[in-house]
Amino acid sequence: MPPSCPTPAGRYRRPGFRPAALAALLGLAACDEGPATVTPYMHANGTLEFLASATRGEGPLYLEINGTPFADGDTLDARVVAVMEQALQSRVLRLTTDREAAEDPEFRLVLVFNPPNSGELLAFCRRQPAGGPPQPEPRIDLRAGFCRGDDLLAAVDGWVEEADGPEDERFDQLMHQVIRDIFTRRRRDE
Repeated sequence: MPPSCPTPAGRYRRPGFRPAALAALLGLAACDEGPATVTPYMHANGTLEFLASATRGEGPLYLEINGTPFADGDTLDARVVAVMEQALQSRVLRLTTDREAAEDPEFRLVLVFNPPNSGELLAFCRRQPAGGPPQPEPRIDLRAGFCRGDDLLAAVDGWVEEADGPEDERFDQLMHQVIRDIFTRRRRDE
């Protein structure tokens, strides 16, 4: 089961049909379409301090988007920025797709949609993979990385199926999960 999907442990205590049990089963079925994320790499200190350093004057963080998750991607950049800026609750997050407008262009958040080859994880910031076109099946794959120069600070892989466009709620959920996973105080496995 993907790490972001709920687990049913402890929900089925009494036999018989219960609406809560049905809702739990439907929730698990929805996980088959995602969104789901996994964090294959996180700096030992987490990333919130790096984000604070990159945006100390409350300026925007540079956001680089590669690849095309949808056939009609005219509104993709603006939608991704709007959704991601609202996803982080522990700090004000401002993003820009204009490198010159970033407070510290040495730091960047990189989204690579539908990469044909995700490449070597720790070399992501130095030799990031190229993004790909929309996939023939209704699925979007994503690798996101938070970089300081050529150094990877965090990476999140994610996917979602059946997202119709940048305004689709499932796509918004994927973007929210990516931001919450990539900007954290410390690794979750400690």
